[in-house]
Amino acid sequence: MLRSVLLLATAQAITQPPDVLITGATGRLGALLYQQAKADPRIGAVRAFVTNATKARAALGCQKCDPSEGIFVGDVRNQLALNAAAKGVDAILVAVGASPSDPPAVAKAIEVDGVENTARAIYASKGHAGQVILCSSMGTTLPSPDPRQGGSILFLKLNAEASLLAADVKAVVMKPCGLSLNPAGQSDLLVGQDDSLLNLTVPVVPRADVARVMIEATVRRDARLRFDLCARRGAPTTNLGALLDAARYP
Repeated sequence: MLRSVLLLATAQAITQPPDVLITGATGRLGALLYQQAKADPRIGAVRAFVTNATKARAALGCQKCDPSEGIFVGDVRNQLALNAAAKGVDAILVAVGASPSDPPAVAKAIEVDGVENTARAIYASKGHAGQVILCSSMGTTLPSPDPRQGGSILFLKLNAEASLLAADVKAVVMKPCGLSLNPAGQSDLLVGQDDSLLNLTVPVVPRADVARVMIEATVRRDARLRFDLCARRGAPTTNLGALLDAARYP
């Protein structure tokens, strides 16, 4: 009887829409993630972790911009604030990134320590069943990347990826090429490994499509997945599940 109850509870947990927290939700990618997650019936409650309530009001359309509306003000470098925002959620979607103008110590604290704090926060919420979807970047195989391509921040992102994939959580690392402002759903999306897609004539992907794929990985509860994402002209990609399945292989 107890085994049946446990199996039923597990099945319900899997089929119920995941509650999510989006960090960096007032940024260009984060705001898209927030909007798409709110509009997707496959996603449950949506929370935003932001550094500024005023920016949240402008970018996310909240009124009180406080926890009553799912808006939590804090910084990924603050473990306690992140834990409070993540309490009870099933997944955290990471759209936080350092600026090229940040001092090295600050960049490391955001890119590496912030991701490690995120893994700790989701583990405190859901244990090994918790999921983290990290938006990193292509270009991490380059030994000396040009500052215009990300510079030393790419090495920090690589360290964050390794740390997350070693954590006892469902980790997904998405590594997009250059980001464009084009609308979602109008490009042929491509997945790859080890920066091979940088050889495309124009290696860019719509930021809105990056958000779509991150949402899809969340709904599917993907884990232990790391891949590059880019786009080209062609028939628009509609089956994101098949795209993620293809991302598991070279």
